[in-house]
Amino acid sequence: MNWGFILVLAVVVRTISEVAARRASPGAPPRPGVLGAGTWRTAVTIVLAPMTVVLALGLAAGQLWCALLLAPIVLLIAPWPLARRALIPLGLPRAAYYVALLSDWTWRADRRGGAALAAAWALCRARRPAPAAEAWISERLERGAVGERGGAGERGGVAPATGAAPPVPLRGAGVAAGAMLAAYRGDMEGARALFESVASVDERACPREARRIAAGWLAAEAASRGDWTAVLERAREGGGRELSLLGAVAARLLGEVPAPGAVELWLRWLAAPRRHATLPLVRRALAAGDGAPRPEPDEPEPCAAKIAEGDLWSRAVLLHATLLLRPRGRVSGDDLRRLGGAWDAALDDERAQAELRERALSLGASGAQAALGPLARAVEEDLAATLRAARVPLAEWDDLGATIGRTRRRLRDELLSEVELACDALRRRVDEKRELPALAEWREWTSLRAQYEAAAGLVGTEFRRLAFPKFHSDVCHAAVWLFNTRKERAIANAMFRWLLAEAEALDDARLAGLQRGNVGCGV
Repeated sequence: MNWGFILVLAVVVRTISEVAARRASPGAPPRPGVLGAGTWRTAVTIVLAPMTVVLALGLAAGQLWCALLLAPIVLLIAPWPLARRALIPLGLPRAAYYVALLSDWTWRADRRGGAALAAAWALCRARRPAPAAEAWISERLERGAVGERGGAGERGGVAPATGAAPPVPLRGAGVAAGAMLAAYRGDMEGARALFESVASVDERACPREARRIAAGWLAAEAASRGDWTAVLERAREGGGRELSLLGAVAARLLGEVPAPGAVELWLRWLAAPRRHATLPLVRRALAAGDGAPRPEPDEPEPCAAKIAEGDLWSRAVLLHATLLLRPRGRVSGDDLRRLGGAWDAALDDERAQAELRERALSLGASGAQAALGPLARAVEEDLAATLRAARVPLAEWDDLGATIGRTRRRLRDELLSEVELACDALRRRVDEKRELPALAEWREWTSLRAQYEAAAGLVGTEFRRLAFPKFHSDVCHAAVWLFNTRKERAIANAMFRWLLAEAEALDDARLAGLQRGNVGCGV
């Protein structure tokens, strides 16, 4: 068997696999041709693999001239490992971009986005800031061209293909590249939101490596904040050797049962990259032991004043001040229950109201009721702001009395108005055909979705049923425009799939049927 026969066989096998892949995923973007760059690269890899082994052995034996031949061969057969292990750590954005662009197998769902991700990652590892490189990477995210396909509809059906080919649409690796650029700029909140959104991109438009990089970054960032619960959740999803190590460290620090033993932890550390940087974490996890973590001392209450027996007003004011001064993450349903009950007792108690009337008369006010109304509203505003900041789940504070009930209605109305205003702004921009860059379109969508989900988490299904009809109408309108006109099909598909999931959760058969048709249009 000669090398010519192997080359022909490789081309035939790759051609069959390409045709099968196109039939299995009709919504995937068309490739330049069946015998494209990826086909020939695969054939060249098969031919050059034995030469690589021979040259590597020669180099190990001291034949330095083998390195001159080995370098271009490695570039051809293993471009992504070369970019990942050498160019990115060295902080060479442009070299990482062009080498990663050759990684057909790693980034085949989004080669240009994968190359931009490699460049942005290298930029984050560079020793000196490079504004020109940042602008260059951003420009590369918007370049290229795609073919035309059918479109989605707001009332069902598929729109015909029209117009010329626009720039390459944003896909999963491109979203991760935008997140890496945000991290480079110091926008950690934006980077976290974008990396989290990578998981919502359809698998056909998001390379697995982009998901793995996003999960690893999120776990490392959570570890840097000491949020080991989030690290453990990311590790359970899987995502590489480094994430496996962080998951083991988190399990020991959180006192999970069973926790990884010392031997297993050291083995994971040996298998993971960047061992020098992770060694302190391993030592900290080993020091924590196999049992539960040490209990943290309770922080004293910021307000520890004594109140007289039966002084309902002082008790309510004291609890109110205590709640406002407490750190955001330490507000619980029990705190709200005590405070709501204290205000209910103070506002309904006849003796307390008589005391308020006396105070009102001494100050020249018209009466107790004139003071009670603004006071109750101020209490509800403070409670609503505390609930929003602390993000206390609805199940912990629902049905806790009249004051909490009024607070819930106030909070629901506020959140509903804010979401409706955001939807109105989105529809108005779409109707006026004011286009944003693809990454900005994606960020606007993820921000709007996060706003809706946060509101739903605070006030429950009632908010979802009230807000979803308008939310669906305006978001679907924008998604159809993105799909048919902008050709940003991965963005639109993610919007359609989210709308479908929400419609099914709310048992809206009509809207769910519409979104099934839109999702079926592909990416």
